[in-house]
Amino acid sequence: MTIALGNLHICTPENPNNHLLKALNVTLHQGEITLLIGHTGSGKSTLLQVLAGILEPTSGTIQLDGQALWQKGKVERRHLLRLGLTFQFPEQQLFAGNIRREFTYSLRPYRLGAQENERRIQAACDDFDPHGIFAMQRSPFTLSGGEQRRLALATTFATSPDWLFMDEPTAGLEAAAVRELLRLIRERELSRGGLIIATHDLDTFFPLADRVIVMNRGAIVADGSPAALCREPELLVRAGVGLPSCVETAQSLARCGIAITPDRLTPELAAEAIAAALLVGVARISSGEASPHVRESAVTSARAAERLSTAVSADYAAEPLQASAEVLQPNPAAWLRLDPRAKWLLYLLLVIGTMLQQQWTGLVVAALPVALAFVGLPRLVLRGGMKIAWPFVIFMAISVGLAGLDVSTANEQFAIGFSIERAWSTMLNVSRLFIVVIAGYWLAATTPYGQLVQGLNWALRYFKKVKIPVESFALAVSLIFRFIPLILREWQRFSTIVRARGKAALRPGRVRTRDIPALVVPLLLSMFYKAEQLTIAMEMKKIDGKQLARQSDSLKWQGADGLLVAGGILCFGLLVYIRG
Repeated sequence: MTIALGNLHICTPENPNNHLLKALNVTLHQGEITLLIGHTGSGKSTLLQVLAGILEPTSGTIQLDGQALWQKGKVERRHLLRLGLTFQFPEQQLFAGNIRREFTYSLRPYRLGAQENERRIQAACDDFDPHGIFAMQRSPFTLSGGEQRRLALATTFATSPDWLFMDEPTAGLEAAAVRELLRLIRERELSRGGLIIATHDLDTFFPLADRVIVMNRGAIVADGSPAALCREPELLVRAGVGLPSCVETAQSLARCGIAITPDRLTPELAAEAIAAALLVGVARISSGEASPHVRESAVTSARAAERLSTAVSADYAAEPLQASAEVLQPNPAAWLRLDPRAKWLLYLLLVIGTMLQQQWTGLVVAALPVALAFVGLPRLVLRGGMKIAWPFVIFMAISVGLAGLDVSTANEQFAIGFSIERAWSTMLNVSRLFIVVIAGYWLAATTPYGQLVQGLNWALRYFKKVKIPVESFALAVSLIFRFIPLILREWQRFSTIVRARGKAALRPGRVRTRDIPALVVPLLLSMFYKAEQLTIAMEMKKIDGKQLARQSDSLKWQGADGLLVAGGILCFGLLVYIRG
């Protein structure tokens, strides 16, 4: 069995020229443990999501045993059941009321019998819970952080996928848990598929791996066995991943005149090589050939190691990270370059003008500039707007339906009617609010948080003269706007986790109704945690509204900003005229 990538490309939604993965041609074989290594941002996690059927390629092909993985924008369920993915912080996927329900949710797509379900749950608990902590009726949220992580890994291992993809599986695990995980990986049956691990932990996984794929800036720059890459350490250094301890040990010993090959991947192998090298040195010394030769060998080895270290630090160390930063930062859209003061003024004018409207004509005129404001924005921003719009449309439909519902019991007869007038009035009011919400999302999505605060303080500075506490208001409003894009990012992240666990054959970005609890509970916990972090950070930095107001004004007003405000004033005047 194989997974084959053919000229595969992944681009960011907001910029087709920004490649997260580019021109990948690689075939993964059954029975292999493959490592994906590379510096942060090199594309490892993105590639894992592509392999797991979570992220659709922009172009190119991906085949599972000769069959196309993606068909009409989604992956068939029979393929998804063969693929398993564990995320970097798997404990964040927990949501159920007890541990048994966590296992049941992961196993439900496989439609197994009760006995097989129980057998898999018991086997996973035996592997990941040797001390019997995972009582089936216990809440997963009463476990410690490390225990939650082991539980999340156990729910994935219980599904026994043919291909298992793991993203930084040892991150945050204590040494004993890492040893246990390595034992499970060694014992895992690989005859039906393979194991692909994205990691920075070279010392832990190099002795275990059959193959190592080195990534840099979204491309594969090296592909070989761990021992072969250790014999060519410059490839690892150029990719920005550093060197495993066996290579660094060989270099240090070379400076001391003890030569061993750098491909001794375990401490046991390194110890044997060092002992053999010392025995050779002792034999030479005792035979009398020795001292000058050993000294000359030591000097030569030390010079070679010094040249390698110098080349590593001078030529390669900074190159990949700098280049990656250039690639991953697309050119900002025109809306993103505008002065936040101009955008705040435009937003306030449109909001006030919209709230004045009492007729549909005025709302249509107010909605037109709001819609035009989204022209030219990245696709990711547009998708975020749609995720806000659809729930609001559903809310609008329910509100209008309830407002128009007319129930009467006149003359002791029960009658249900519908008032078009009340429904129409409610729709007008809710639509007005909808335009204001979308305008607020536009402002938050096109303005960095720091500039948002500066622009708001500037817009409200005149109210300070009449002793109105605008600082606290500015702080509250700016934090609300800061959380809008944060919530959208977290929603996207947890929807990806739910799709990986639920094995639903859906287009990317969609979630089934029955998966909502698995999405909402971790999302809320994450938001509470981030709010707590933000509060602690503000307390440590002694941030309040007054300090935010005293931030240095680094904003620059340009001609485009003046035109934007002039356009906003014209729109506001037109809306006032229509209202009159």
